Amino acid sequence: MIGDEPSLRQRWLGSRLAQLRRELGLSLQEASNRAERSTASLSRIENGLVALRPRDVRPLLDAYGVVDTDLRETLIAVAGEVQAERRGWWVEHNDRLSPSYLDLVRLEATATRIRTFEVGVFPGLLQHERYARAVIRATSGTSLSEEEIDHFVSVRKQRQQILTRDKDPVDFHAVIHETLLHQCLDEPDVRTDQLRCLVEHAERPNVTVQVLPLTAGTHPALTGAFALLTMHRLEIAHVELMTSDVSIEEPASIQRYQNAFAVLTELSLSPEASAELLSNKIDIEG
Repeated sequence: MIGDEPSLRQRWLGSRLAQLRRELGLSLQEASNRAERSTASLSRIENGLVALRPRDVRPLLDAYGVVDTDLRETLIAVAGEVQAERRGWWVEHNDRLSPSYLDLVRLEATATRIRTFEVGVFPGLLQHERYARAVIRATSGTSLSEEEIDHFVSVRKQRQQILTRDKDPVDFHAVIHETLLHQCLDEPDVRTDQLRCLVEHAERPNVTVQVLPLTAGTHPALTGAFALLTMHRLEIAHVELMTSDVSIEEPASIQRYQNAFAVLTELSLSPEASAELLSNKIDIEG
């Protein structure tokens, strides 16, 4: 099954525990003796192959002499999130979604804040169903059956529930390039439906939409689209490529994406001016 791959958070936790062991100068055997675990078990944990329970993280941290309260709470919290990932709605789709896509879905579900810059397609979390179908057909690289397209659209709609859920809907901020407002589609009215959908979403108190105008000139994100996902204890930069996704965890790299997004918001029209531009475009297309 495709979804049997360990999640990003699970791999991150294992990698962080391995780093703590190495910083202490312990071999696997020495750490095994301290933690009263087999070397095989520790190896599987460090390679992200085991979904460690929160209560099993504490003895390892004790064995490694970790007293930093914030670090302990972070690792224990992430272990809890890994356990929760095994019970989400996406589990029923494990055999049909790639590991990188599943990682994105899992991270979105627990994110408190998402910031995204899009230049090629409207953000997936703000896509109208008809637009989503058009995008999936265009970007799949293969000839998908209608049943397969239905499945991907269904998953996308389920992802979007994080914007409208009753409890703690995600704080979502999208910067879209103005070129998207002029995007040519096989069915012109699909673009109009998408623009209306975008305006409706932007009216939500937890959703902010800004348009980066054609006149903005050069900016730090000329290399392309990206998203920043903020969880309670983690921050991830996500970049979607043609054949795969990349999740960036290194703090210095994430800071560059954060800085780039800050510049993009400054160069973009205000949310109010963006909404007016979108509404005018809808009126023209009638």
